[in-house]
Amino acid sequence: MKRPLIPPRPQLWVGADNVSLRDPQGAIHGIAFHDADALRAGVATLAAEQSRWRAIDVVVSDAHCRYLVLPRIAGTQGRRELADGIAARFAASFGDDAADWLLKYDAPPFGSDDLVCGMRRSTAEAILDGLRAARRRVFRMQPLWVWCSESALGKSRAPHWLASSDGHTLTLGLFQQRRCVGVRATRLGSTGLAAALNRETALQAAHSAGTPVWLFGGSGMPARLADGSPVIGAALPAALVPGGVA
Repeated sequence: MKRPLIPPRPQLWVGADNVSLRDPQGAIHGIAFHDADALRAGVATLAAEQSRWRAIDVVVSDAHCRYLVLPRIAGTQGRRELADGIAARFAASFGDDAADWLLKYDAPPFGSDDLVCGMRRSTAEAILDGLRAARRRVFRMQPLWVWCSESALGKSRAPHWLASSDGHTLTLGLFQQRRCVGVRATRLGSTGLAAALNRETALQAAHSAGTPVWLFGGSGMPARLADGSPVIGAALPAALVPGGVA
């Protein structure tokens, strides 16, 4: 088999307490971390080994992220007012200072709801500082569930759940007519993935029994949920080592 002329870009995976990098040859190297300084050092060490590529693709565990869907406040005018309103309600929802989070949101001009993702600022800054220390830069940095949401999944307009699990955190969102109407990230407990999926689907917005669940990752994946919804497996980012993710 011929090798591609341009090898795949290195991919950095930042788990809850482990950072790993998959190089263009497919080898995976990992380093554990316990705080932002250790994460910064680990990223720098791994990135410095990639001499050919200057830009590295980064996927971040949802352990460092939070999600929610917010109804648009009537009368909101302009991007600045929208951003300020989202930051205030994000802080109220989670009890944190919005300044500690990098907030991104999908806010269609004529939409009624806004999908909001927050990444912990200390995590993001540690990753960027580590790459700079290695004289590298980020090609793209995405939370895991956002990375998964870019995949083509069956009939895009049909109602479906989109779930991602890295063994530490489960994120589950419900889509209707291509719009996310509800999403939540939660730490996986000792009850297992099947129980967590059943719990989260019951907690979120109303949905019809039998709505398919597209699940990226997760060991012990059930064939169906308690309400009969089929669970369809999909592939996680290549840098996630089976059994070795955080």
